[in-house]
Amino acid sequence: MADFFPRRDADLVDWLKNFSKVVEENATAWTILTATATELKTKVTAYEATFEAATGENATKALVLQKNEDRDALKTYVRDLKNKHIDYNDAVTDPDRERLRLPIRDKTPSPKPRPTSRPELEVIPTNNRQHTATAINQGTGKKNKPDDAYGVKYLSEIRDTPPPDAADLRNAIFTRKTTQVYDYTEADRGKKVFYAACYENSKGEQGPWSDIIAAIIP
Repeated sequence: MADFFPRRDADLVDWLKNFSKVVEENATAWTILTATATELKTKVTAYEATFEAATGENATKALVLQKNEDRDALKTYVRDLKNKHIDYNDAVTDPDRERLRLPIRDKTPSPKPRPTSRPELEVIPTNNRQHTATAINQGTGKKNKPDDAYGVKYLSEIRDTPPPDAADLRNAIFTRKTTQVYDYTEADRGKKVFYAACYENSKGEQGPWSDIIAAIIP
């Protein structure tokens, strides 16, 4: 599959600035945390400065090497963000993907059926201001995905009372892994978070949701 990033570094800077701008403008609609959009913008701005220093009149070999390292790290970060918050986000439409300068996803019928497996969700505190959520395969009692699952969609939200339905939780993350780490701020300590998870196939079709789990931010 062709990479969605432009090949030339100068074009990449323009692409990244546009991507960051569109994410920032739509963060609420796409249930992306403001902190995530801000972090993306900060990283893009920093890389733009590094790029300009490495391509200016006073560029040195060290600056060029630093630019290349920062570029590769930022591309990895953006790929992960795209996978978690864009690709399997039902709120992101094809016109949105065009504005992000991303290819339109294939809409051919799924070669695999919708998952029927239902994960058992485990949420534990792993550090201060941190939870780790794990989707347990009920068939094996382990962390492995069942055969009908391509990945896991996690939903979460800080709120006082449980939602009527798992799908009502606002913050969505898709991952190929069965474990997802959530980091919170000092101001969030002591607050209650509700979580739910389901398996998805390779076309983003969801299986049944787990039970809704509540956990206190340590």
